[in-house]
Amino acid sequence: MTEQNGFITVTVTTAGGAFPVSGAEVMISNDSGGADTALYRFVTDESGQTPPSSLPAPLLSNSLSSGQSEPGYTLYNVTVISDGYYPLVSLNIPVFPGIVSDQRMILIPYTASGNIGTDEYTPDLPPYAGSPENGYTEDKEIE
Repeated sequence: MTEQNGFITVTVTTAGGAFPVSGAEVMISNDSGGADTALYRFVTDESGQTPPSSLPAPLLSNSLSSGQSEPGYTLYNVTVISDGYYPLVSLNIPVFPGIVSDQRMILIPYTASGNIGTDEYTPDLPPYAGSPENGYTEDKEIE
């Protein structure tokens, strides 16, 4: 298969995309023969971005006409790791020749308690109707 290049940039944010995550480790890889092979490793800048990564892609003509034996794109994977956040992996990102694709990765923070996005919290709820605090002491059949 003859190839030319496509590109991926990665933008890493948190809070639903509102805040950039600087210093996140980004790995771009592809699955070649059953093994994931790392092609690029970056650390995001203060705006949460990586520079464009030049990646092999098939000829543009493969994506412009039907009936081609080869697809018009090549698939790549992106993995993001950053302290204080759950790791995130995006699989099978299509890269087309001559196109810059921006892969947005939104990280979810974890806290010291291990709960997603919030510290452990037990709400102050009233006891349920069948609790001993409401005078219920034995199992009764519902009629």
